[in-house]
Amino acid sequence: MKISFVKYCALLVICSLSAQADELPWSAKSTDRQAGNVLATLEKSSTIANVPAVSVALAQQTSAHSTEQDSPSQAQKTASKEVLPGQVALKLAARPAATQVNQEYWIYDAYVTLHTDSDYDGYYHHFSVDIDVDTQYDHSDVYARLYLGIGEEFREYHTTADFHIDADSADDQLTVETELLSGFYPDDYEILIEVYDAFTNELLAVADGYSDADLYLVSIESQNNEVIYVEPDVVVIEASGGSAGWLAVLLLPFALFRLSKKRISQER
Repeated sequence: MKISFVKYCALLVICSLSAQADELPWSAKSTDRQAGNVLATLEKSSTIANVPAVSVALAQQTSAHSTEQDSPSQAQKTASKEVLPGQVALKLAARPAATQVNQEYWIYDAYVTLHTDSDYDGYYHHFSVDIDVDTQYDHSDVYARLYLGIGEEFREYHTTADFHIDADSADDQLTVETELLSGFYPDDYEILIEVYDAFTNELLAVADGYSDADLYLVSIESQNNEVIYVEPDVVVIEASGGSAGWLAVLLLPFALFRLSKKRISQER
């Protein structure tokens, strides 16, 4: 099948635009709360501008789900989860395998609450996720990474601060309240949650739409896609002259005819 040069160029442009759309940057702002206390308010972005190299390197190292047991220094542990405006957010091509999960920890429950839909189209940019992590130990310190995905590709929108968990207690539940700022088109997303050891960065537990239906088909979009339509003002001018006004309009052609006839007579 022959393709004209013009069609070939158009096809290249369409493919280029599609690739660019897939690589659009995304960003979100989130607040962590546990037992009513704010742990942190952080912004996460897929761009890496103005980020210290050590933070990016450690974030990428953590994304590989290292299982080393040696605890990093406190400075390294802080840098690996430090979230600055514009810091890189991870992208997963596939969800973690079950073999990567530590069986001594699990996500007992997670659910989503939708808060704000500015343009009332059924897709929310402001929502929260409540996470209850349990363990067979009496006490542990962990942190979580949260992703939004469609199919098998996930984009990270938040890394939590460290929070504590106490065995199977329900009082240690963490709430992550989020405003998606950019990069997420209106769609039904799946939420993926990874829980890590706060000291070793070992992947401990995972929850997604497969394990918890509350994390599946969440109707959301970023704030920059909240298009609010404002109906333009309509100005209506009403004029009323009564019956006399309508009579004047009807008699106007007759008056013009008489005036024209009079001028013709004077000229003669």
